[in-house]
Amino acid sequence: MEQKLLHKMFGGQATDKELTVIRQWVSESAENRKLFYKERTLFDALQLNDLQTTKKQARKRSVSLWKWTGGVAAAIMALFLLYNVPVLLNKNTRQEIALNTIKVPAGQRVELTLADGTHIWLNARSEFSYPASFNGDRREVHLKGEAFFDVAKNKNKKFIVNTGRCEVEVLGTQFNVEAYSENEFTTSLIRGSVKVTDKSQPNESVVLEPNNAVRLSNGKLTVTPITDFNPYTWKEGLITFKDIKFKDLMKELEKNYGIRIIIDNHKLDNYACSGKFRISDGIEEVLRALQQDAHFTFERENKNEIRIQ
Repeated sequence: MEQKLLHKMFGGQATDKELTVIRQWVSESAENRKLFYKERTLFDALQLNDLQTTKKQARKRSVSLWKWTGGVAAAIMALFLLYNVPVLLNKNTRQEIALNTIKVPAGQRVELTLADGTHIWLNARSEFSYPASFNGDRREVHLKGEAFFDVAKNKNKKFIVNTGRCEVEVLGTQFNVEAYSENEFTTSLIRGSVKVTDKSQPNESVVLEPNNAVRLSNGKLTVTPITDFNPYTWKEGLITFKDIKFKDLMKELEKNYGIRIIIDNHKLDNYACSGKFRISDGIEEVLRALQQDAHFTFERENKNEIRIQ
């Protein structure tokens, strides 16, 4: 495998076809995997050397994972390759922070374990950045999208999830965070305790108790009890819903599959539906199943848009 192509992938510039070729090459032999790790280490060292030269205070390395045609199985393989590559830090760059970044494609999900033992599930169209190791007195990660966290306990190092506008602070717990955009934020606590802060209003913070959720609504943090745990089955690869309005379900499908859904059939405005589907089934299969109960037709206008009539 050419070094130039591997470095192109590490820099997030490879095409889908090139990513497929690399994935197949890596899976062929232990020797190929060894060479892959060696080249990745070299790439990281070159990047960090460039970072030191320019004397920037932080650098974010974006790693674009190859196309996942095999769903979760392929995602696990991709993460294995990413996670087992060491990040080299020079003694003179202690203040620099090198971040790994995972971008999850539409219709996929990713499961990974951080260096401290924290287990994380990432939902479709999410972007997650984390350091190779946690130093100092805090474990900080960055999220744009949705993730479920099972945080390893460490009373001496608080765990921080930074979503841009809001920040979630924990010691050890299970919780879900959804923050696909700057002004959309929800944290749902399953177990333990978390403190949520709106960084635009630092004095405005909320300490959640289990089975409660906090949302950013009209610029304020609002707490409500969790009455339906079905939405959190996404980490098992499922879309589960009960008595949900059709238009709200379509919003969930838009989020998972990265597609725009236009509803022209207003007879569906008051239609409520229940069901369970695998995300890997694909959006068209989900819509066909819904057609068995609701009366509508749908047509794919283009790659990124579906019209329901």
